[in-house]
Amino acid sequence: MKKNKHILAIGFIFIIMILMAMTDNTRGVFIPEFKKAFQVEDTQMGIMIAACSLGYIISTYVGGILCEKVGQKKVMLTGFVFAIFSLLNLYISQNFIMLLAGLFFLNVGTSLMAIGINTLIPVLAVSFQAVLMNMIHFCYGAGATITQRAAGILLFSGVTWRNIYLMIGFLFLITLIGFILVKIPEPDKVEKDEKIDNKAIFKNKLVYFYMLALGLYVSAELATGNWFINFLKEVYKFNDNKSTFYSALFFGIFTVGRFLGGFVVEKFGRVKSVLVSLCISFIFYTSGLILGKDGVMIISISGLFFGIVFPTLVLTVSSVFKKNSAYITGIIITAASTINMIMNLIIGWLNDLIGIYTTYYLIPISLLVSALFTLLIYKNTKSILEN
Repeated sequence: MKKNKHILAIGFIFIIMILMAMTDNTRGVFIPEFKKAFQVEDTQMGIMIAACSLGYIISTYVGGILCEKVGQKKVMLTGFVFAIFSLLNLYISQNFIMLLAGLFFLNVGTSLMAIGINTLIPVLAVSFQAVLMNMIHFCYGAGATITQRAAGILLFSGVTWRNIYLMIGFLFLITLIGFILVKIPEPDKVEKDEKIDNKAIFKNKLVYFYMLALGLYVSAELATGNWFINFLKEVYKFNDNKSTFYSALFFGIFTVGRFLGGFVVEKFGRVKSVLVSLCISFIFYTSGLILGKDGVMIISISGLFFGIVFPTLVLTVSSVFKKNSAYITGIIITAASTINMIMNLIIGWLNDLIGIYTTYYLIPISLLVSALFTLLIYKNTKSILEN
């Protein structure tokens, strides 16, 4: 019976990851529409994406603490409430400020769900956790692929971005009703009088290596989701249909990499696999940019090597940091989100200042620097993580 409950819980986590991908990946498709609707430029779009990251940052940090104190399910249910009301706000938004507020609180909601999921998987009583973690994040990639393509087709067919957000909100509501009834296996909670040793945590250099490795990778992944379509339309003059095809292809291949990656990770080692993947993705992404229009397909193919990075690195946190792992995971993801926020602000600003094509090289540069910090993690945790 317990095993069946775990299976049902994992099934709902799969669905939630798909819904989270829908909210994250419509944003990139809608950037050109937002610019038209609210008469703003790329700089304001960078501010918008930064507002999304800020919502993610705040609630990831708070969510990591709450997971230790009240458990993952309550944190995730709170995230659902934020997400549903935010999607309704986006549907009725009449100005750019309302758009910012809606997206900010939407990311508050999805980040509470994400921290709940990312800290729950390592404590589930299942084997092959790397496979499970990558399968769960595979669902995110599947949702991203479907959403990027479907949103592009719907926009091309005349459906407004407001109505698309309303449809996603309805899906969240239906899932929330089912999720309330599901029993989620909870880890042991921290006692109220137990103190978290922040001083020891922040003196550990590995915490900072994780922050930078994850932050720069997340910047590259989410910048692709946020700016790739804008890049293709503005630089290469692709239409909505063609732009979303290549973006969806990136996330489709990304999803395949995530599906297969868990098995690769179990065989060759977690951090080592991440390091190799980052290096290959850097080579593909850079080559695609250098080749211009002829290299767009290569950029899409690079998604194959993105897939395992985030879930696998996050999974190693609980093995490296035995005490307060949920809290430390929250800190690391919070810092990663901060780096992502800064990077997207810079991209939006530089797009207007020096041009979209030149600015876009920040994405492969982020992958390269992420690989360097992953190498430092590998050298310092080899005895713990690599058998």
